[in-house]
Amino acid sequence: MFDVGEPVAKLNIRKYPRVMTRIPVEYALGDRKARVRASTLGGGGMFIEDPQPLPQDAEIQVRFRPARHLPYLQAKARVIYVQPKKGSGLQFTEISPEQRQLILRLIHHKSASRRKSPRVPLATQIHIRELMGLAYSRDVSVGGMFVETTLPCEIGTRVDLRFHLNDGGPIVVTAGEVRYIVPKMGMGVLFVGLAKGDRQRIENLIANSSTFMPETKSAEPAS
Repeated sequence: MFDVGEPVAKLNIRKYPRVMTRIPVEYALGDRKARVRASTLGGGGMFIEDPQPLPQDAEIQVRFRPARHLPYLQAKARVIYVQPKKGSGLQFTEISPEQRQLILRLIHHKSASRRKSPRVPLATQIHIRELMGLAYSRDVSVGGMFVETTLPCEIGTRVDLRFHLNDGGPIVVTAGEVRYIVPKMGMGVLFVGLAKGDRQRIENLIANSSTFMPETKSAEPAS
């Protein structure tokens, strides 16, 4: 997901996923201090709404709480782009690994809970030609799956997938695209060109599952 009007140079594939949000953010730039709101948040930064955008490349201190049940976080950030009369895009330059992981876990939870396609748990080994190690699935939907691996591919990578649906049918062979990464957890993969028959098998798996969860999906960040 990208902000409307975000410069093309910033629309490159990102290292971390982002979600829309409406959280208060306090920032300080020298003697200038303000309380604004962030409209997007990710493991790598945020977009803050401010009618008086910050100077390009400015280094600032930010303080925010990603959710009410989480503690306040503090980080250093750099202004990487400006939208006149709208706000500034910030990139975290100093943030602890623990704080970044907290943000990513929150985003992963929100991403999974805002999906149109239902998903169900699927415990099976995944063969991904592009990976050197073993990978396992956490869940599956007709749109994709979350793959647990400590060696995720880069976002945007096209991968070849082979896995069982545990329904007695043949191995599913399809292509996928890595849409986001959660460090130390794995990667969300979007199916590309899933065969009609395999799509029907997944739909049947979901419909017959006792743990059917119609409100969730795990293939990609909310958009």
